[in-house]
Amino acid sequence: MFCIFYRSCTFVSMKLSLFYILVCVCLSAFLGACRPHVCPDVLKQADSLASVCPDSARALLVSLADRMAVEPEAVRMYYRLLCIKADDKAYIRHTSDSLILPVLRYYQEKGDAAHLPEVYYYAGRVYCDLGNALQALDYFRNALETIRTQGTEHPLKAKVYSQLGTLYAYQRMYKEALCMYEECLRINEVSMDSVGMIFSLRDVGNMYRELHYPHEVLSYFKKSKRIADCLRRDDLSRMLQSQLVGIYTELQLYDSARVALQDALQQVERPNRSAIYSTAAYFYQAVGEPDSACFYYRKLLECGTVFAQNKAYRALLASRVEQFGDDRLAMLFKGMLQCVDSLQTMSWEANRLQSYANYNYLENERENVRLRELAYQNQRAVWTISVIAVGLLLTLGIVGYRFHHIKRQQEEQQRKLLYVETEKQKRNEMLDSYRQQKESLEEKLKYSTVNTGDCSHIERQKGKIELINHILEQNRVKSEKEMETQQILFNSPLYVELEQRARSVRGEAYVTPEEWDTLRILFDTAYPSFFEHLYFLCTPNNNELHVSMLIRLAFSPADIARLLQLKPSTISSIRVRLYQKTTGKKGKAELWDKIILSL
Repeated sequence: MFCIFYRSCTFVSMKLSLFYILVCVCLSAFLGACRPHVCPDVLKQADSLASVCPDSARALLVSLADRMAVEPEAVRMYYRLLCIKADDKAYIRHTSDSLILPVLRYYQEKGDAAHLPEVYYYAGRVYCDLGNALQALDYFRNALETIRTQGTEHPLKAKVYSQLGTLYAYQRMYKEALCMYEECLRINEVSMDSVGMIFSLRDVGNMYRELHYPHEVLSYFKKSKRIADCLRRDDLSRMLQSQLVGIYTELQLYDSARVALQDALQQVERPNRSAIYSTAAYFYQAVGEPDSACFYYRKLLECGTVFAQNKAYRALLASRVEQFGDDRLAMLFKGMLQCVDSLQTMSWEANRLQSYANYNYLENERENVRLRELAYQNQRAVWTISVIAVGLLLTLGIVGYRFHHIKRQQEEQQRKLLYVETEKQKRNEMLDSYRQQKESLEEKLKYSTVNTGDCSHIERQKGKIELINHILEQNRVKSEKEMETQQILFNSPLYVELEQRARSVRGEAYVTPEEWDTLRILFDTAYPSFFEHLYFLCTPNNNELHVSMLIRLAFSPADIARLLQLKPSTISSIRVRLYQKTTGKKGKAELWDKIILSL
């Protein structure tokens, strides 16, 4: 009793334990479901803000940073991509590739066609900031290749071409840069991106300027400014005015340059300060106003780029040397500047040649990859075509063998059927021949008895006539015996019973196995060669044999169906199948009946 009580208590405690475990699992799942996740709409909002207001996007992304540790990998990688994008749009220089590489690896392994072009683009932007032009060029081209495989126009395509043009321009590969900028302009024109057209026209004009086609430059700058004026974008219009100042100055159109410069200097925004101040200094130095030129050179020392500051230091130093009035010092300074310029030119030329070498190397590597892929595809195509060809040959061989096999079977069946038909025909022809010989011998015997007295000849003719009469008599006796046996068969109690069953109103028609055995014995006596010829023509199964026997016994197809307890359509199918097996051709059921009745 104690053992039973202990076991029951143990069983109850186990059930309670399982219940508690189940409750804990449910609560954990519920609490996990209630944990706040970053809504995809928030990240999409940050993505939208990155293009128009990158500072707000960066602030939003920073507020989500603490929650990223518990998010799925897809959310974390998308978040990292948005951080890189927001920093790039906010002109924050990338100092490391540690953030982009995991994102790049993740989207490459995942094969995300929607985000992969953007990931390649910002990987190129990162390596542009890191000074690795060759790696950036490779990623930009990967972005274009990914966009091309998608088969649709991507909004990032124009930006990729613009970045490629900038890379080539920094390497002084101006012709290649011009091609990239022209392609960017074409895409912007197709997509009706007016702002993009403004920058593309400006970039194309600058490349013509580097290639020393100033009149082409002027037309592109003017067209770009007209678009900016139509859009009422004063900031872009002033930026283009500063560009026009430089080309007007080169063409010595100083009045136009002065008007454009005054318009450009009305409100100088921070991103454009270096370009506008450089243009202003260049203009004032060209028109012979060194004080104004030095004023803007000093401004460049505060906010100019490295290239602008280099020009500013040189111009200010040259101005100070001229103020000293020491011809020897001026000559030394001029010689120093010439040497520096020569060295810089040599350095730029070496860098340009190295850039072309790197560019050619990259193109060759990409071409090698393309050729390897093409060779692999061709090899696959050859193997596929070979397998298909071998399969077709095997199929044709099998079909041909099957066709010849069926044809031989048909010829064999036709030969068997012809043999059965000719055997009966030969027998009848032989009997007719015997009758004709008998008549001929009887005529000759009459003639010999009347005209000749050759007794031996007459006896030989009588012997032949008696032999023929014996053969004919045997055949007559055999035919009469067959008719008697057939009459016995048709008058037998079994046949009468079968007729009654076939015509029974109640439908209780059937034939027992013992009755089939008895019927086969009677059938074999009445039609001695029937089964021999039937099995010679084909090898019937039980149903086919029974159908053939009942057809020979003059039963109708409906009676046969009732006796065999089958459908009339089944009986017709059996007859058609037997005809096809015998002749090798398709035909009606009645054709088989004719063959059976002729056996």
